Amino acid sequence: MVEFNSWFFVLIANFLILLVALNAILFKPVLGLIKERQRIKNDSLSEANALMEKKDKALQQLKSEMAAVQMKAKEIYAKIRQEGLDKQHEFIAKSHEEAMKRLNSALIEISGEVDKATAALRGDIDKYSDEIVRKLTHGYIKNN
Repeated sequence: MVEFNSWFFVLIANFLILLVALNAILFKPVLGLIKERQRIKNDSLSEANALMEKKDKALQQLKSEMAAVQMKAKEIYAKIRQEGLDKQHEFIAKSHEEAMKRLNSALIEISGEVDKATAALRGDIDKYSDEIVRKLTHGYIKNN
């Protein structure tokens, strides 16, 4: 059984003094550090959430700006492509026109050469026909 003598009260007093001393020296600072750490953790978590929201907004804005820039780039590409096609058609038309002029001048030149060749051949044909007639008539005259 427990005896309640003078040492019991001394031990209880010693225990209470030690409890108060430990509370003041050890438990309060440790609890303060734990509370401070919890506060820092909560602040960091809320700051991280705020930064995540800010990142999401910035990302959304970046996506919308990117879409706008892509549309503008497509418009510029289409415009430049159309200008290139117009220039290409212009060059083709000029080349076609120049080719037609050269073709017409070549046809005129060929027609002139054909006329010269025809005239030369007619002269040769007339000469040959006269020669043939002369030989035939000369041979006929000899035989008769």
